[in-house]
Amino acid sequence: MKRTSFQTIPSILTSQELLDKAFSRAAKIDIPWRGSWISTVREQVVSKISTVESIETSFLKKVVRKFPSVDEMHPFHRNFLNLVFSIDSYKISLAKMQKTSLKIEELSSYSIGRVKKSDRVQVMNRYLKEFYGRTSSLIADISHDLEFLSKCRDEMKRLPVIDPYMPTFIIAGMPNAGKSSLVSYLTNSRTKIATYPFTTKTVILGIADLSGKKYQILDIPGLLDRKKEERNEMEMKAILALRFIEGKIIFLLDYSYEAYAPVDVQKRLLAEMRDTFGKEIIAVQSKIDISERMEDLCISIKTGEGINNLIDIMVSNSVTKING
Repeated sequence: MKRTSFQTIPSILTSQELLDKAFSRAAKIDIPWRGSWISTVREQVVSKISTVESIETSFLKKVVRKFPSVDEMHPFHRNFLNLVFSIDSYKISLAKMQKTSLKIEELSSYSIGRVKKSDRVQVMNRYLKEFYGRTSSLIADISHDLEFLSKCRDEMKRLPVIDPYMPTFIIAGMPNAGKSSLVSYLTNSRTKIATYPFTTKTVILGIADLSGKKYQILDIPGLLDRKKEERNEMEMKAILALRFIEGKIIFLLDYSYEAYAPVDVQKRLLAEMRDTFGKEIIAVQSKIDISERMEDLCISIKTGEGINNLIDIMVSNSVTKING
């Protein structure tokens, strides 16, 4: 499995922007005198057709080349994106880019062939106009696909780049349990943190250097203790992270006055995760500075209490000692 990066995906032009770029470039072409009016016009018309074809097909081919293949994506990315937009529509739109590119190339070859056989300026200009019109129609036909792929690009660039070969810890728990704070502490990342639930809107990735070894630390949206069909989009993103990313889970339990849910509800969610995901889980009580100790492993981001102990366990992989 390859490490998929979405940061190299190019910006997507609208259909009108693409046509304007191609026709504007063609309009600037000025061929020097070739000894006769017919030869000069013929070369100029051929050059304009070739320029429009080159600009449009180069862009469309670049889109197909730079957008990642669904089959090569990490399962987390593939399922995450299918949650945000239709993967089938994504594949169809990319296929239409490729097909349109081929059609424009064929149209260009056909039009240039007609121009080269003509010895009348009026006819050559008519062929050029026809090429422009048919090309415009082909690009207009993929207008919605270009808009759709632009939205896909925006969503993809927000995704963390998952390295399938790097040790990974997923920080889970109820909303407001301190997940983002722990990720920031471990990775020095600047995640958006606030003292209210649902701060994390998507999956956030940080890289921690613990005892000289790098670890991926994922901050996922808070989970609620309710049925799958009742969970919102943020919770479904968290589920995807838990299901499709290989790694161990650090589940934060908040017993403070700031807790989003009672102790029994948090415990029930922890038990559900143990039964559902088949991953090793480290149960950690957060905010020990403002709560009574109820778990073997307790931490406080504000005071730093217990953090080194947690890091030692992460590095040693001795999760069985605290799975309870």
